[in-house]
Amino acid sequence: MLTSTLSRCRLGLRSLPRSFCAHAAPAAPVAADPSQTILTNALRHVQASGWTIETLGQGARDAGFPSIAHGMFPRGPIELVEFFMDDWQRQVQDALAAEPVDGEFVPTDRLKRGVQIRLQLLSPYLHVWPQAMALGALPQNAPTTMKKLAQASDDIWFFAGDRSTDLSWYTKRAVLTGIYTATELFMLTDTSPNHEDTWCFLDRRVEEAIALGEVPQNAGDIAGMVSIGLQSLLSTAAALAGPLSSQVVAQVAHTVPNPLSSIPTMTTPRSPTEPKP
Repeated sequence: MLTSTLSRCRLGLRSLPRSFCAHAAPAAPVAADPSQTILTNALRHVQASGWTIETLGQGARDAGFPSIAHGMFPRGPIELVEFFMDDWQRQVQDALAAEPVDGEFVPTDRLKRGVQIRLQLLSPYLHVWPQAMALGALPQNAPTTMKKLAQASDDIWFFAGDRSTDLSWYTKRAVLTGIYTATELFMLTDTSPNHEDTWCFLDRRVEEAIALGEVPQNAGDIAGMVSIGLQSLLSTAAALAGPLSSQVVAQVAHTVPNPLSSIPTMTTPRSPTEPKP
């Protein structure tokens, strides 16, 4: 059972309600932009046909357009990936906001819970996610990919109670980005029931980071730490993605942008009840 496994791993985390994991695509708004309607419909086909032009064509047909309407997406399937990532992050934010605050507020447990929530929401797409990651690793797409990952780290740290306004604001997010990317990589090849091994890996990684004091001391260290983690994540995803791998691995190694430019600018700390901008 997942509960007993998490207990053994000291996570003390809860599984998401099934409604989150079953949420395959956002509901199309009334009088929606045609491109948004097509992307919403296309997400329903991703698990079967991946992040492809064909999937965009299926979404167009479902929305009542000819399949060639995928031409309204000049950047191709990466636009579907980014649409998914934006909706994924909204779901994460909603799930974090709905989490109860226990009597004993333990920041490390909240960090683990935040990462677990994000990965549980990704779970239905794991078999096609390396393909999405390979697309996101291409030089023209990597800056946006990194920005979205940095925003995710910011949300989880705020959920864990971080209100810092000094250099530690950046170092904490750099450390969490490294932990998250390592855990996502582990999960991609985890075949244990309910990803039990992934949650144990996450627990160990957080506890080790605390015990070893893995906190970079300056801006150069922060940039180096995040770059190494992201290059590992994106390159491994490219290798797992099959046909895209040779293209991505050849291009990504020297084109990952400065990680510090992707971390959200530190602003006045939000109040505990203030929504994410």
